[in-house]
Amino acid sequence: MGVQSNKKEQKFTRLYNSYVDEVYQFIYARSGFDTAQAEDITQDIFLDVFKGMDGFKGLSSERTWIFRIARNKLNDFYRKQYNQKFETCEIGNVGQLNDPLQDIDTQMEKSFESQFIRKCLDKLPLHYRITLLMKYEDGSSIKQIAKVAGKSAKATESMLQRAKNAFVKEYKSSKERKERRYEKTK
Repeated sequence: MGVQSNKKEQKFTRLYNSYVDEVYQFIYARSGFDTAQAEDITQDIFLDVFKGMDGFKGLSSERTWIFRIARNKLNDFYRKQYNQKFETCEIGNVGQLNDPLQDIDTQMEKSFESQFIRKCLDKLPLHYRITLLMKYEDGSSIKQIAKVAGKSAKATESMLQRAKNAFVKEYKSSKERKERRYEKTK
């Protein structure tokens, strides 16, 4: 029994060392860039990996299996966030971007990794941040987001639009503040 336990621990240590950084980065980018939250979720993922090692049949690669667990844990996280009671955040009538050549979807997909974008996202209500991350970072469909959020597709579309508008407003406002600071230093 001790030899079997030691082999399991060695295998787990190998899996953990091989994938922990990659899993953490995957979770970190999808949990609102919250270090503590990403660490907690990553820990839960590897706890499930350890518990499930005996049941892993090798029908997929170890990486695929671990990331399936990670995706499930991430969906659990999203569900918990949506199930919390959020106060309605009225943004007001934020108009669309003035430049018709600028496509907000494309801009958001290309820019999600920049520090400036992260700071803007951090200022949004959590449910908006998660919706935007699921849509633009994970590529989730409205249907998938609605399922996780426990909302209708129509309500999810509306929430996504409000989240995008809130993001645009925050982005413009942050950019103006940054430009004013820059002008003062000249």
